[in-house]
Formats: sequence, structure tokens, C-alpha cells
Amino acid sequence: MQFLCGAIAMIGFTACSDTDNMSSDVAQDGSYVYNVEVAAATDSTTHAATRTLKLDEQNNVLSRWAAGDKIFIYNTADNNQSTEHTYSTLTSQSGGSKGTSFQGTVKSKNQLKVNNQFAFFYPAAGLEEGSVGLVSTSETTETNQGVTISYHDVSNTITEYVSLNMNKQNGTLENIDKKFDFNWGSDLLKEVPQNVNNIKLKANFERKVAIWGMKFKIVNGPSSSSFIEDIDSVKINGLRSYDVLNLKNGSFVGTNDEKEYAITIANKDRSKLNLTKGYIWTAFLAEDASTNFTITVYTPSGVYTKTASKVFNTGYDYRSNITVEKITPQPYVKVKDVMWATGNFIHYKKGSQEYWGIAPAQWWISNYGDNPSVDNKVDNKNIVKNGLGSQNWYIDNHNGRYTQTSDDLDLFRWGDISEALNLNSNAYLGGTGFSIDEKYYKNKLTPGGLFNGPVDKSEAKFGDIVKYHTEKTGRSYYYKYPTAEQFEDLMKSVTKVPAFCYTDKGNKIYGIYYSDYALTGQHAKFPTGKKLWKYEDVTGLVLANRGLFLPITGQRNDNVSTTVYRHVAEGSNFMGFYYADRATAVSTCRGLFFGSLNYGMTLPQKHQACAIRPVYVGSAITGTPPVTDAANFAPFSNIIDANGRKY
Repeated sequence: MQFLCGAIAMIGFTACSDTDNMSSDVAQDGSYVYNVEVAAATDSTTHAATRTLKLDEQNNVLSRWAAGDKIFIYNTADNNQSTEHTYSTLTSQSGGSKGTSFQGTVKSKNQLKVNNQFAFFYPAAGLEEGSVGLVSTSETTETNQGVTISYHDVSNTITEYVSLNMNKQNGTLENIDKKFDFNWGSDLLKEVPQNVNNIKLKANFERKVAIWGMKFKIVNGPSSSSFIEDIDSVKINGLRSYDVLNLKNGSFVGTNDEKEYAITIANKDRSKLNLTKGYIWTAFLAEDASTNFTITVYTPSGVYTKTASKVFNTGYDYRSNITVEKITPQPYVKVKDVMWATGNFIHYKKGSQEYWGIAPAQWWISNYGDNPSVDNKVDNKNIVKNGLGSQNWYIDNHNGRYTQTSDDLDLFRWGDISEALNLNSNAYLGGTGFSIDEKYYKNKLTPGGLFNGPVDKSEAKFGDIVKYHTEKTGRSYYYKYPTAEQFEDLMKSVTKVPAFCYTDKGNKIYGIYYSDYALTGQHAKFPTGKKLWKYEDVTGLVLANRGLFLPITGQRNDNVSTTVYRHVAEGSNFMGFYYADRATAVSTCRGLFFGSLNYGMTLPQKHQACAIRPVYVGSAITGTPPVTDAANFAPFSNIIDANGRKY
């Protein structure tokens, strides 16, 4: 549906004039209040001019004006000087396919004059629902230690700019109609008669979104006509979901820093999605070009995915039957020709069950979804939280410190094996100018020297802890430390964006996302500064094995159990530190780090425990992938099991 066409607006003002004897109601703040009546007509030759969204027999999207529909009106001649905190709204008095009449009042900062431009916008309800917001017309630019970001900040008063937020929808046409079917129009005031009340405006509404109905069927499903109907939620990456609209000319003016490209379709109460004639519906801001996207469909029987491209044009509605494939846990994800593990190296113990190996999910960090306990206190201070999980823990003034425990561990000293669970130990592998290179050593100093040559696994106290715990008899693959060169290549990935993933407990884990696949639009980069809205949702992409996600982990202080730089919050300094295989000095090695103020290769201290994202060593998987160790560990069953990955 390309345009809301040919609406004729009959606007009546009380004794209006472009001369000094023009009369109107004057508000206490000095602004001018006018009675307004807008007649919105319908062109019977098109579906586009009517309102409330419904489907016809061919599943085309129709709309009908309904009694109670609201539009808002804004006089752009106010030049952003209005002191009003919300726009003037007009309400339809009747409904139907032939048109309707809107009535209400408009408040203008100045008296009306010929050629004043009025902007119209539907749905006005979006102001209350949160899908439409007030923003400043000026770009705010912040620079913090060399990091610069630009965006349109929230405004307390109305301006000719509004933000459009389509990130969270519920998949129904009713929801789109009420919150997301953005339509804009404008017209110039041709005359201001002195002795009559009615002023005519022609409001040609343009639909600023595309609407897409989706049916999902499974690859090699029971029959070609069987569609998935029992759906918990859907995530779509690649469709523009946030931008800023200029009411004066209908253009989008959002900065690259603030535009977003992810949509979550779910009910707030986590109930099943309601299908309309078998379709899940979404609205988004089209690129008017071929657009790459990834869809992730969550169902009780498993998680399904589809990556494809399609041309979407503004103002049109689409219907697609989409064949999706069930997500099967893989032992690696390939980026820049490197087979990376699908999680950090961890140690986890619950009761008598103990696990060493690759985390059950790429977003996993220690205490990812916990509240702090007495075991996490630092300097006899209780840990404060501003959300679930260790990325939200802090003491004092958002100082992100807490005590880590060996039962839930994701940070390790470089080259230490035997003392890894003693968090206060100073054990690490000394030596300089060498690679750990999958080797084991018996002593700490001068590895590879005359008195500390490589030894068998049975004698190992130092070396590659990842290989030590993942190489198993009868299995054809294992994992190892990554090389510095692999990290350097990773930094050259087509896609490298600040991102977050949702966990099985519903909280976010922040980090960096790398992929060989280009994402739609331009995206934020590391370092990000301290603005969390720069991070985008890649949960579906990570679940679909479309890229590598490295969570922000912080590090541990020297030879102690205190974790630092993990607290991710507005205004806090947070970082992820990841070890590479090469020693640069007795006490330093190579590594990758990223965060609020940093990005690049660095030289972390070997005794300041950091994260390890291992690399897969083995043949490429061509058939059914092997069941991973994490899938066989019962405490992880809510995230992954032998039947598939859930989060």
C-alpha cells in the first residue's frame, strides 16, 4: 500500500486572519488555540487510503478509518519554539471506507499566516504507546577519551522531529495499526480568511513503513503445506527498526549511531503469538533496496532460522511463505576462515556435577543470570545490582568489582593449569617470545628451555589449559588457545559491532559481534563510549551460528579473586579481555580487548586472569554435527541439550 491518497482536510479556525485583527483563543502561555476539523476522504480505487488494518480474501492488507482513530497535527511554522509537551491530537468521529471526520484543537506558538505548513501524523496513539517519541532537532555530539558519538537527544517539548521505535512488536495487524503504521502528510495554508471559519487543506498521507506477513514451514517437514503455528517469539535482524522522522518534509534524519536494525516479535506475558490467517505480521522502515535479513523462530519443539535477502519498498505490504531450518548445535562458528568455539572456556560446578570445557552459549559468562551473594562481597562490602547478572554488579559509585568463585569461573591466568581453581594464586607460565602452541610444561619458568621442555599431559602443570580439558580419547577434535594473528584477522571482519544477546533468564549480555556477513545499514563501532543504546540485539544471529559473539568479561586483579571492568552501565568503564597464545615478556602476553573506551590488541598481564575464546582443532563438519559436551551436561539443559540449542 503505497500512499494514503487524496485526503481533503477541512480545517475550521475561530475568526482566523493573517492581519492584526485575527481572532483566536489565546492560552495563558501566549500561544494560540484553534478549533480544527479534518475531513479525510477515501479513494475507492486503492487500499491505501483507509485505516484499521484487516485482510481481504486474498490476504491483502486493507485498512479502514475507525471511530476514535487519532492523528496529531503540528504547525511547522512554530520553528521548534513551542513550549508544549505533546502534539495536538484530532479524533475521528466515525469510521468506514468512505472517509471520516477528525475534530479537535491545534495549539500554535504563533498566529497563523498564509503558507504556514501543517504536518499530520498517524497514529497519534504511538506517543502514548512509546513507538513515537519527542526528540531535539539538534544533534548531540559527545566525545569521551577520543570516542565520538552523535544522536538526537530526548526533548521535553514538541519539535519538527520525532523518533520512531519499532523494536518490540507482537505480530498482529491490530498492534501495527495502533503503534507502528506510521503515516505522514503535510499541506500549506493557502489563505487565512477574515470572516469565515473553514480553511481547506489537502493532506496526502504517505505510509512510511512496509508491512510484512510471514508464514513459516520447516525444511523437510512432514509435508510441504505444513506451517508452524505454535510460535513463542520471532527475532528479525537486518530490518530498520529505529530512526528519526522530519515532520517538515517526511524524510529520515537519524544518525548512523542511533539507527537500529533488529525487531523482536513477542507477547509481554510470553504467551504464544496470535496468528492472523496463519501469518505473523511486522512493520519496519524499508530501505527501498535489496535487504539482507536473518529470521529466528522460537517454538516449543526447537528454534528455526532463515537468512536471505529481499527487496522491500516503503508503503507496500508483503506476504511470504518462509522455509526455515532447525538450529542444530555446532562445535564451532566460522569467521575469517577460523573455526571458533561457540563459547568461552569455563569451569562450572553444581553439586557433584563438574564441567570443564566450552560454555553452553556464546553469551555465557560466570554468574550471567544470578543475583550477588555473600560469596561475591569485596572488601567486606555487599555487592549492589542494577539488574540480573554479573554485568550489573557493582560497589560504591558504579565501581564494577566483585569476588569471583571457582565453581562458576570464566577467567584464567595465562598458561596456568594445576592452580586454575586457586583464584588467589600467582601461578602463570613465564617466559617470553614464544607461543603456548598446544604444549604442556612441568615448571613455570623458561618453558622450552633445557630444564623445562614440553611434557606429556599426565605431568602438565602449565600450558594450554583448553587443550588439556577438551582433548578426549576417542574424539576426533579438541580446542586450543587462539593465536594473536587470528585475533588480528578477526578485527578485519566485514561486520564488527557492539551487540548484546538475551539469555535464557531474559537479561542482556553485552559484547562484540563479528561476522563474515554484512548487516543492513551502518552500525556503531568499538570503542562505544558509555552509551548502551549503541549496542544491538544479535541474539538470533548468534543462535543461528551466523557470527562470533565475545561477551564483555572484565578481568581479575593481580593474583586475587576480585573481578573488575565487568559492570556494564551508562557511565561505567567496561572491557572484555581475551588471551592469545603468544608471550611477549615474562609477565605479559598478546590479547584482544574492547569496551567503552578501548578497542584493539593489547598486552594483558599473565597473572591478571582473562577470558579465553578457544579455536576448534579438527576436520570441518559436513554431516550431522556431534553432540557437544555442553549439550550432555544436565545443568545446561535449559540452554542446550542433545536435541538442539534453545538460547
